[in-house]
Amino acid sequence: MRDPRAAYPTAFRMTTYRLFALAEGLFRFALPFGVFAAALIGCKEATLGPEQFGSIQGSVLDFDTGLPIAGASVTTSPPTGALVTDGNGQFLIENAAAGNYTITASRAGYDANNVTVSVREGEVTQATVFLDVAEEDTTSDARFSAEVLSWANRRRGDSTFVFIEYRARNEGEVNIPAYEIYFRIDTTGPTFFEERQGTDLGPGQFDIANFEKFILTNDATAVSIDTFWFDGQEGATRPWPGMYGGAVLN
Repeated sequence: MRDPRAAYPTAFRMTTYRLFALAEGLFRFALPFGVFAAALIGCKEATLGPEQFGSIQGSVLDFDTGLPIAGASVTTSPPTGALVTDGNGQFLIENAAAGNYTITASRAGYDANNVTVSVREGEVTQATVFLDVAEEDTTSDARFSAEVLSWANRRRGDSTFVFIEYRARNEGEVNIPAYEIYFRIDTTGPTFFEERQGTDLGPGQFDIANFEKFILTNDATAVSIDTFWFDGQEGATRPWPGMYGGAVLN
């Protein structure tokens, strides 16, 4: 019988064999590379994973009597928001990222106190904060505090803004009609200053507010409160208007 391969020229048959050999070599190379790439992607996905959340359920109680304290201010660090206890002295923080939190409670007539808890994924963490009745302050009835809660750089095109969240608190027993807070913003370039004002802060009350400051093309490296002034502060000199409105070149 005649060999059917004889119908094709020798050069054509050799070319066909070479193409098959080349294809087989490429397949052998691509197979382990594909397995390696798939393993790498699977490893990356397993490493990242979804963010974990839990909840904090707590109460604020009088240390001496054990009775609930209604209307107490509750804050956390890292910040999750500002809360006020209900009529049963209870509060609830939902969708808190897993991790450790310091919970601070305060109320007019009591000394502030805090407790640290650990939030776990899908669990409700219990927290109880006890407050002692504050000793009577005979020196001054007007007390005020201010603090920076958080800040972050935000870019818009070639410009940079720093977003700042802060809290002002009346820690005294009398109303504060007006207050001013003066912020210092250190950057990779000049140092910037900003003034913020507030009014009508009752005893035990606090304001949480935020603002953005344009800092040219620089990045903020630190944000702090340079000083503050409030109506009723003894021996304090109010900074002159506009003193903290711009930047001071280094």
